[in-house]
Amino acid sequence: MALRTAQTLRFRVARVLRAGGADDAKPRWTLPEADYHKYTYQPSIPDKHFNIGHWNYAPITMWLRARRPAMERVLGDVYSTLTATGSAIWSPIQANVDANLPGFGYKFLGFVGALIGYNLAVMYVQSRTEAWMFLEKMRLYALGDELVHKGFFMSDAEDADTRNHKYDHDVDRLNTVWEEALSDATQARSFDKLCEHLAVDPAKMPIKDLPSPISWRFSMMPYGRDDPDAKTFSFAPVDSPAGSNYFLLDMGDAGDYIDRQDNKPNPIRKGRHMYTAAYMPPTK
Repeated sequence: MALRTAQTLRFRVARVLRAGGADDAKPRWTLPEADYHKYTYQPSIPDKHFNIGHWNYAPITMWLRARRPAMERVLGDVYSTLTATGSAIWSPIQANVDANLPGFGYKFLGFVGALIGYNLAVMYVQSRTEAWMFLEKMRLYALGDELVHKGFFMSDAEDADTRNHKYDHDVDRLNTVWEEALSDATQARSFDKLCEHLAVDPAKMPIKDLPSPISWRFSMMPYGRDDPDAKTFSFAPVDSPAGSNYFLLDMGDAGDYIDRQDNKPNPIRKGRHMYTAAYMPPTK
């Protein structure tokens, strides 16, 4: 009798709900095209806009979406490989350190000892190689000074001025010799006296060597981003350096160090260290 009275009813009538019945309350399998954001719990976009091109999407977006699984797999494998390799290398070292240097104090002393040993090793190597490096530095300086005296680093204008100066000096010297020879020959009334001035003393040669028609100089090398002779093969514009440094929030373009073109206009050029996000030193 007690079991019969405790048994629950199998069927009962639910109360009528009057909550409206709008269209957005009905479940659906896909998102509607119109007002799709009303049917989602987070910012989303329709499937057709996610999987195919869109007028407001850059092509790189679709390219990255298509290759995202492969890139995630590559990056994940690289990360796991690096972590496993680092763990395999560091685990024996850590075990040795923990066995021989227990506690933080011993580890700190061991670290300080390693730094001191490194400094001693560098000091020892430097004391043994300092003389050699000084000689090498002086040899390079001598080579550079020799090139400077030969005019290797002269500009086109400096080379032209040097040639004109030597030419004027030779003209003055030859005119002086001619006037002296003509004066002596006129006083002696002898052509042989004029020819005597043509004799050359080997110990006092006025000209050491003949001037070369072309002087090979550093400025003759092709350089600069706009020089066609400096480009062996063409490349895509996307691979070329940016014409401006807008990503640094700076005024002006990137400049050209090789062509000695400053990337800052006046008066910012005078105080570039106050206006630049990344300091670029003056070119000349």
